[in-house]
Amino acid sequence: MRMSLYTILFKKAKLLFLVLFFSGMLPAHLVAQSALDPCIDQFIGSAVENAPTLFYSSPDEPFDTNQHLCYRTEAQSFFAMEYWPEQYAPRWVAYKISPEQFGEGACNTFTRNTAGCYFKTDTWDEFLACTDGDDPFHPDLIIKGNKLDEYAFQSTAHDRGHMAPGQSFSWNVCGWYHTFTMANMSPQRGLLNQRIWADLEQQVLTWAVDEGPLYVMTGALFSDFPYDKFQVYRDSALHSEQIYPRVNTFEQIVRRADTNYETTMSGDILRPSRNPNPERMKDQVRNTRIPTGYYTVIYIPATEHEGPRTIGFLIPHSFESLNMLADHYEGLSRSKAFWAFAARIDLIEEAGGVQFPGIPDELKQWGSDWFFSHQTSRQIRSNTCGMGTPQGIVENSTQEERFEACKLLMNEE
Repeated sequence: MRMSLYTILFKKAKLLFLVLFFSGMLPAHLVAQSALDPCIDQFIGSAVENAPTLFYSSPDEPFDTNQHLCYRTEAQSFFAMEYWPEQYAPRWVAYKISPEQFGEGACNTFTRNTAGCYFKTDTWDEFLACTDGDDPFHPDLIIKGNKLDEYAFQSTAHDRGHMAPGQSFSWNVCGWYHTFTMANMSPQRGLLNQRIWADLEQQVLTWAVDEGPLYVMTGALFSDFPYDKFQVYRDSALHSEQIYPRVNTFEQIVRRADTNYETTMSGDILRPSRNPNPERMKDQVRNTRIPTGYYTVIYIPATEHEGPRTIGFLIPHSFESLNMLADHYEGLSRSKAFWAFAARIDLIEEAGGVQFPGIPDELKQWGSDWFFSHQTSRQIRSNTCGMGTPQGIVENSTQEERFEACKLLMNEE
């Protein structure tokens, strides 16, 4: 049977499509785009296939109803995220930190107060004279539909805990601003957020500035925390019954914190830093789940002198102050307490239902001894150093112009 001209042309076009597709030469506008593509630089090897995945989902597709989000400006990206909309929860964030971004001596940054001033003040002259700016927490600029506003965690005695930390983006005012989206916030107990978690963030940033570039993958655990894998629980230095339970609601956790506040003496390790008020909680978050722990995985690519290096930390969300471990172990300072939670990366994957495709399997056990011999951390963003001019500054601008310059980013196409 003689084929029509249209049939012949169709078959040839189909063959050409397949050849181009498998050779990687297909024009970009004909290839399906992942929401993570604009953030490709934030993944190991600048490859989307190395993005973290949940429950064996595809690297370019989020799990179930989750959303992939990319925070960027027109010029560059900052961090990527997988977001669980039903629980208003960031499941993981991924980002790369390079020492050259911070400038010589890591001084090409603003302090936290000065960066806050940049978004708080109306005029440029007011910005130059400002010394105490508020953090610019804000509803997310990408997510459509229901989202958290900046007051969502009021009356809960829980902090708005960053997953992508602001200080890691103090080299760019827009990157710093976008870390204050409420989609990047997880409700964290103050004893965790302001102490052991902050100490770990500072150590990671020091490694990045001194030894980077490095890749960071941070996320939340919603399953039972594997406390029996850690010596501090086997030694009874900490008490497993104080870890947030897997089956919980935010309201249940807040009511327990309220009981601790009323019945536990000031200064006790179980007493929250401020009194919650369960009756005044926002209904929007009352029945959401609270993470039982948090992980951070760090990966440094191979260099001329070193092979690839990696390490992981898995820290419980606990009613106890974890920094108090220093009282149980000789030579352990409170600022180094996070070292008690160094964890195998394959344990983090198992407990969190998460995979890190960019990390070789042979490095997913105990990681690299290198990190243990490089434990010095310092304040990168200090009052003496962090007074430079980070990227993203719009000179002689109004407040509205500063916000608009940083909001040119989102997935509106």
